[in-house]
Amino acid sequence: MVRKSVAIKSVPRGGDPGRADNIRQIIFERAIDLFDVKGFRGTSMNEIAEACGVSKPAIYHYFRNKSHLLEMLYESITAEFFRTMEKLAHSTGDANARLRRLIRLQTLHNIENRRFLTIFWRERHEFDELSRTALAIREREFEAWVMRIIEEGIASGEFRQADARTAAFGVLGLLSTVHRWAPYTERQPNEVADEIADLLLVGMTEEKAPERRVMGEETCDFQSCSKEKES
Repeated sequence: MVRKSVAIKSVPRGGDPGRADNIRQIIFERAIDLFDVKGFRGTSMNEIAEACGVSKPAIYHYFRNKSHLLEMLYESITAEFFRTMEKLAHSTGDANARLRRLIRLQTLHNIENRRFLTIFWRERHEFDELSRTALAIREREFEAWVMRIIEEGIASGEFRQADARTAAFGVLGLLSTVHRWAPYTERQPNEVADEIADLLLVGMTEEKAPERRVMGEETCDFQSCSKEKES
């Protein structure tokens, strides 16, 4: 059910910036409610305005269109998180500890914001071109921060020799799905975060990679491994 907010009497044009921020937050909350129930495409700006108790022009005072609203909603939820991640990536010290902290923080952030992230991953194809470009830039930055820590860990000997790009995408791939399955573990967020960090860092810090199964001189691919299993 979509919650009805207290009516917003008017949109401030100047004046108290705190009130404007409060109005944006109300719009974000009501938009999440509607996107969750009706989907991004099934929700109109009229419906968002009605849920907020304002006119549609009042919504357009803050957002150029619905895609921009979704982009700014993403920014409001992730801005502080990304600032923390950037500082962590560019800090000095033990790479193992920094990567553990990054993994834990992203796990906790994704669990806390799982409702929005479910909507985001389901609806991100609805971003307009300008919003997609901004999102892609942010994602490439985050990938570079993770890769930076891993590269430093490999160089210092804290992590075993491996392809840093593959390792970074492996870490990010797992973390990007946490919001979907963490509730089914029936464990507290901190416990989930610790276990994920332990599992990922064991793979990064083992002196020798696990022995790979080979067929002849090459590691088997899906087709050849499947055929061998059937025989």
